[in-house]
Amino acid sequence: MVLTVATASAQKPVSYFQVDQCDTIELSVVDWPGDRYTWDIYRDSTVNFAKTNGDVTPVPYFVNGMYEGSTVQVVNLEAGRYFLRIMVWDDVMCTNNLLVFMLDVLENLPEAFLEGDSVCIGETAKVKVVLTGMGPWDVTYTYGDGTNVVNLNGVTESEFTVPMPMLPEGKTDVWVMEVVEDNGVCRIVNSTPSQKVGVLIYPKPTNSKIYLKK
Repeated sequence: MVLTVATASAQKPVSYFQVDQCDTIELSVVDWPGDRYTWDIYRDSTVNFAKTNGDVTPVPYFVNGMYEGSTVQVVNLEAGRYFLRIMVWDDVMCTNNLLVFMLDVLENLPEAFLEGDSVCIGETAKVKVVLTGMGPWDVTYTYGDGTNVVNLNGVTESEFTVPMPMLPEGKTDVWVMEVVEDNGVCRIVNSTPSQKVGVLIYPKPTNSKIYLKK
């Protein structure tokens, strides 16, 4: 888990920062006695932040559902641009102030890379799979005409091999249909198929007869 921290006083805004998907973002302002703080998340940049509440439901994205207080943590935002507003209330002076953060969450999809194999017919071919990301992963792959689908759940190793069934002579394509990374902080789904690799099945060699030359 990566912790990204942005800190500012309520009077001096931090205009912009970037994080990767699955980063935990900590946002903080100076805690003044008697003030209370409420945070909102927006996707729409055209609204009046002083008068409009956030258009993103806060509870799933603030740790423990806590979107009040001088310091909060935000998790599990999908890739894209967001605006986070903190509204600071002074109940004694009956005044309020606000601060807006602009945040880009960068896409960081897990990917799968395959290495094919070649064996003689009747032997078991093995395809190597290399995954990117932190894991664990759920991997869905297929082969041939794509009608046979195999699901591997909770993969913890970034490199592993999968045995193939007995395949016919010739070349059979194998590819990953989907990779899901679920590291306990957020879940990222990559449904773009990987590049196909070939598994080559050769016929068994035939023995040629030996003739004596006369």
